[in-house]
Amino acid sequence: MYQTCDRLHETGLIGSLRWWYEALVRGLGGYACDPTSDDRCEYDPRKLDPPEKQLCAACYLFGCTGWGRKFRMRVLNEQGQPIEDALAANTTFRLEFLELRPITEEGKWLLTKSVEIATKYGALGGKTTLKPQKGPMGKDFGIISWIGASPTLQRPNEIQAFLQRFRQKKNASEHPDLRCFFFVSGGFLSRLQMNSLMGLDGKGRPLKNADEVQKFLQGKRGTSQSDAISKKLFSFQANGGHIFGYARDAQMRDAIIHQIKRTLGTGNYTVKTGEEVLHEL
Repeated sequence: MYQTCDRLHETGLIGSLRWWYEALVRGLGGYACDPTSDDRCEYDPRKLDPPEKQLCAACYLFGCTGWGRKFRMRVLNEQGQPIEDALAANTTFRLEFLELRPITEEGKWLLTKSVEIATKYGALGGKTTLKPQKGPMGKDFGIISWIGASPTLQRPNEIQAFLQRFRQKKNASEHPDLRCFFFVSGGFLSRLQMNSLMGLDGKGRPLKNADEVQKFLQGKRGTSQSDAISKKLFSFQANGGHIFGYARDAQMRDAIIHQIKRTLGTGNYTVKTGEEVLHEL
């Protein structure tokens, strides 16, 4: 898979790719745990249950406590040589996935589609959550142009049945589910516009009268007693601009899309929901 990117690191790529993989799994009706929560998956070989029943679909591929990742990822240049340093802007590179243990055709398809969705509609890398900020942090990190995948994989006929083979629980409403995503191509929100949509003042502080949708979008800063919660709305100015984010459910998603359209006004931009993206896979 060849892409053009800003600066990325391999460790950030893996974490970001897992995030998109989890969103895709949930969007297809499967369960994916939050690997940072107390209820995250762990594999215990002493248990009678097979790995599939102890692990969600994401942990089965990406690994967790007691269970190693099933692949190794390499970032290669156009000559097929590993890229050791951070990638410079406008670099063409290939992501190569090497099987450490057998990966099913369904897992390969999900992994490929996660990369494709992230590069076509979102961003890929560990610094995208810094957007948008003042100064150097305001740069567009993780913007990648999808060129293609080799080999080309067909969508498995029984992808939903495949996902039901793994650990099953109810997904938390605050976890990213691709069905509740929204994507805007050809549009850009400034920092102040973003703050307004998320119920923040000009300095990024939560407003007392912020509504529930705004509180969901703005996330939460970490404290000594609680972990930080990432915001749910992202905007990038590169390549004509694009915006993406996610909501708790379809109703909230559509309300956010309405507010974004009001903020952007008339213009040559397009809006697509995650459900529409899923239907195109």
